[in-house]
Amino acid sequence: METKVVNTKSNHMLNRERQWNRLLFVYSFLMAFPSLLLLGQNASIVIFGLMSLYIIQNSRISLLGLTKSMQWLALLFGLGAIFSVANIPDDASADAFERAMAVLPNYLYWPLLIIILIQQRRLIKLEVVYQAVFWGVIFTVIYYLFLQQILSFLPIFNGQSPNTFAFILICYSPIAVHYLKVKRNRNWALSFLSLLVLVLLRDGRRAGMVLVLLGGLAVLYADRIDWRRLLALSIAIPIFLISLYSTPVESFILRSSERIHEMIYQTDKIQKEDRSYLTRVAMIKKGLAIFKNYPYTGIGLNNFSNYSIDFDRSFEGANYVVYKSKIQEKSAHNSYIGILAEGGLFLLVPLLLILAYNITYFVFSYNRLSPYIPVYIGVIAMSIHLYFITAIVNVFAWFLIGLACAVTSQSNRK
Repeated sequence: METKVVNTKSNHMLNRERQWNRLLFVYSFLMAFPSLLLLGQNASIVIFGLMSLYIIQNSRISLLGLTKSMQWLALLFGLGAIFSVANIPDDASADAFERAMAVLPNYLYWPLLIIILIQQRRLIKLEVVYQAVFWGVIFTVIYYLFLQQILSFLPIFNGQSPNTFAFILICYSPIAVHYLKVKRNRNWALSFLSLLVLVLLRDGRRAGMVLVLLGGLAVLYADRIDWRRLLALSIAIPIFLISLYSTPVESFILRSSERIHEMIYQTDKIQKEDRSYLTRVAMIKKGLAIFKNYPYTGIGLNNFSNYSIDFDRSFEGANYVVYKSKIQEKSAHNSYIGILAEGGLFLLVPLLLILAYNITYFVFSYNRLSPYIPVYIGVIAMSIHLYFITAIVNVFAWFLIGLACAVTSQSNRK
């Protein structure tokens, strides 16, 4: 009788574990393939609701129990978002409050996601996450290249811009490459990485191509640092640079993408004439001007492109962009500047501290974090790219941050 009771309890626990792993798999998949919609929202929000119900029903820990410093930082980020909405300046547009309220639920969802992932870190099986992310990346590539135009008439599919596609690969290609290396071998993973880089080269995604390449190579060849690998790296870098500036390679890059060619071989021209680069410079100027006037709570969430201000237009190449009629309606083109302008220091500082905490821990614990390296590499690559794109407003970026927070909290038991 006792054996039967024990077996019943064991089966019940196994069933609960399977339920959680299925939810975790689907949620992770939808982070790497964020193109499925339900009622106009990313379908992952439904899975998140089911995960939350599972935790409430099965966890002995309070849903909102805050025991880790990064949970408190996430809470401060959410409070910063509320302060931003509550302190919209008088000179804002008439619809500024409505615009801010429309996105406030997202700004509260993201820190809640971090809090829960940290709290439930022992339930998170990275092998489940890695497998789901790998297939999510595969589906994203296939959808972007072949199916997006065909399925555009269906309301359940969300289109992916080239910037969004590149950002997804920056965040999650390290995990996908690592998974393929473990399940197959390094050659399979390297071939897969090469395919991703070629797709980004074709699209002229300059920063995306570089960050995906470096992130993939890091998980393939730098999963542990020792003197042999440092020696190999010191030899490989000069060979790579010599090859990069050889005539055949330069000609191939020019044929594939003029934008990539300009980035590598004509940097002076980019700084003086490239409209994309100069627009980013102009938006940084605008964001800093807003910060000077509203340093603590900003101008309100979702209002950067809805707010006009005089800003420094004296930088080199400004005449190409700042006098355009809709320059004030541009997005920040920089996640950190966007957060600073819209939410001030109360919103930006918690975000920076969360990123810095994880990255610092990773750097100083590198050689004992081998299974988790893909998560951290993705966060580092994402953090770099956030300087060039307003992408922090995507939930899949916050899921990656939340994973890193969970891993850091689980590994650092002091």
